[in-house]
Amino acid sequence: MRESTARPRRPALLLGLLFLLILGVGGGLAWFLAVRGLRSPLHVLLITQPREGAMGLDPATCRAIGALVQDHLELFGQAAVTSVTEVPENLEAVRARHQSLMLQLEPSRQGDALVLSYRYVWGDRLTHGTPPAWIRCQGQALKPAEAFEAFVKGFPKHLRMPDASPLVPRQPACFWDLIAASALRLRNEHLEEATALAERCTSQEPSCASSWILLGNLRYRHMLNSPAAFRQEQADTEAMIQRGLGLAAHHPRGVFLLSLLKTDGGNQADSLDLLIEARRWQPHNPTLLTGIAYAARGAGLLPLARRAMDLRDELAFASLQPQAVDITCLYTGEIQRFEASLQEQPGHLRSTSGVLPFYRGYLALVRGDQPLARREFQAAATMANGYPNILRLSQIYDLILEGRKDEAWKKLREYDQERIGMREPDGEFTLRLAEAYALIGDRASAMDMAGRAFARGFGCTAWYERSPMLEPLRGLPKWKALMQHLKERQGLMEDRFPVGLLENN
Repeated sequence: MRESTARPRRPALLLGLLFLLILGVGGGLAWFLAVRGLRSPLHVLLITQPREGAMGLDPATCRAIGALVQDHLELFGQAAVTSVTEVPENLEAVRARHQSLMLQLEPSRQGDALVLSYRYVWGDRLTHGTPPAWIRCQGQALKPAEAFEAFVKGFPKHLRMPDASPLVPRQPACFWDLIAASALRLRNEHLEEATALAERCTSQEPSCASSWILLGNLRYRHMLNSPAAFRQEQADTEAMIQRGLGLAAHHPRGVFLLSLLKTDGGNQADSLDLLIEARRWQPHNPTLLTGIAYAARGAGLLPLARRAMDLRDELAFASLQPQAVDITCLYTGEIQRFEASLQEQPGHLRSTSGVLPFYRGYLALVRGDQPLARREFQAAATMANGYPNILRLSQIYDLILEGRKDEAWKKLREYDQERIGMREPDGEFTLRLAEAYALIGDRASAMDMAGRAFARGFGCTAWYERSPMLEPLRGLPKWKALMQHLKERQGLMEDRFPVGLLENN
């Protein structure tokens, strides 16, 4: 009798245990998804310039404050932020995106106080053909750190920030020094002044992560501008950014800058490891994916780079603001997409540094349109605030296309000699010098420079094979040996960083 009563209870007990197990797994999965931030992110279109007629700060200062706002939205809100300088005419991209918010800053200054006003509208409240129904939030004149704390508390969507933001200096004077340094960062002629301001910030408030990351950024700019950048300078710059990351772990801008340093130093593997780990904590960040695309293309991992770009553009409002100069698409033969990434971006470093006209000239050269190439190289060479390396190489390419090859060779040789024996950052740029030698007709120097590009870490085998400028080298015995080394190293990187890596991250 006892057996007959026990049998029907056992399945009920098992079903109960199974129900609890499913409930536990479901709860654990929900917790895991929440912690990882894998739910649909908030897509923010951040407009850094105030509306026309609003009394505020100058455009460079507004952009600097906007960058600090973006850092808060990314680090504490896991938001996917696209920064632009003005309200787009066509808002369909914002309206069509799930969980989208258009946010326009209207900052002003009263003495040392910051008034962080803004207006916003949700994407699903936008109607085609109708002006946005903005909601305005008027800030108070507060100490800058308090103004940012009030911004975070009053933001339309919850941001998980500690009691005191590690990104904003507590001293008002230090905050305005930080903003001034960030505003000057876009102008090469003020690079030393900006660096001095950032150094003062780190000295006065060593607990502010933004100051260390900005100082590392400025030092990185100095390394790119100067061919005499020794390895110790790279180590010092990395240490500054690492200190900032120690104060604000997984800070996307800081991780991205550190990854650029490693990539330009030829260490794409460490760069990719760093970015992929950061992406576990910031899975919706477009900037981290831009860093992955840059490191991957330098290692020759073009499918991985392309996948990173696609994921990035799904998160960002790419149709409103290109996230990077997508050289990867040149290497894969997607010329139209590469060309689309070269549109002017007012106020952005890509526009003020000469990078955009240089690569428009480079694309014209690849296509065989020498008159257009020369016009673009001339535009890049005459930019007042351009990167010195871009200016010099643009001048050399212009001389080559003008037919003044002896003069071009002399200038190229002078530049080459300056770089010998130095820590030569950016193997991809070194290959541009190889291409210039090949265009002049100096195959020996071009071959030597191509080998140096490989030694400095640039391993995109596809472009070594496809670059029309390098065609004169392809019959040389040294070229065949170089290609063998390239393929071997790229194969090792492909094994370590498979294309599906981003899907599991």
